[in-house]
Amino acid sequence: MVGIDDPWHSRPIDVHRWSDHPEVASIVAQIWAEHFPAENKSKPGPKPKTPFKDQLKILLLDCYVAWLEDPELSIGISMSTNAYDTGSRYNALRISKHMILVVKRLIDVGLLDEAKGSYGGAGIGSNRTTRIRPSEALQALFQGAKVTRDDIRRAANEECVILRGTDDRRVDYEDTEETNRQRDELRAYNSVLAAHYIDLPGLEEAPAHSS
Repeated sequence: MVGIDDPWHSRPIDVHRWSDHPEVASIVAQIWAEHFPAENKSKPGPKPKTPFKDQLKILLLDCYVAWLEDPELSIGISMSTNAYDTGSRYNALRISKHMILVVKRLIDVGLLDEAKGSYGGAGIGSNRTTRIRPSEALQALFQGAKVTRDDIRRAANEECVILRGTDDRRVDYEDTEETNRQRDELRAYNSVLAAHYIDLPGLEEAPAHSS
C-alpha cells in the first residue's frame, strides 16, 4: 500500500453515486468474489437496508469519479460507527456502518491507499477523517473499464432541500408544505438539466493583423 502524501487534498465521500452500467457491475462482481467470499454466505439476523455488495459499488463509484477528476485526490471517510445513520434523509441509499468493514477490507487487500484519521481534541484544526484513494491495483481495473463520467448518476431520491446548523452540519427536519414545494421544484429543475447537455462555445481568437 502506498501512502497518501497530502491527505488534505481531498473531499468528503459522496454516498449518492449509482450506475447500472454492465462494466461497473463486472468490476464490482470481480472484487466481491475475490475479496468478500464470507459475505456470500447467508447469515442469521436482520438484513441491511442496502445490501453490502451495493455499498461496495457505491464506494467504488465514488473512488472512480475522484480518480477521473484527479488521480491524487483522496476521499475523506469516517471510520466511526456513529457517523452512519440509515434513517437520515441525507442518506438516500441507506449506507450503514458496514461501509467501514468494506473500506478496511479493500485497504487490507491493497485496493485502497490510506492515511489514517487523526483527532487531537474538540475544535483542533488538525482533526480529520481517514483518507482513502484508489491504489495502483484498483486504478488498473479502472483504466480497463469502458465507463464514462456520464454513466454514473445521482441517486433518484437524494435529498435536495438541505438544512444546516450553526456549525454548517446538515440537520434533519420534519417536512412541511413549504419544504415539499421546494423539493418538487428543485427536482423538476434537476430533471430538466439532467436531460440536456449544456455547453459554452469557445471563442475563436481574432486573426493577427500585420502592421
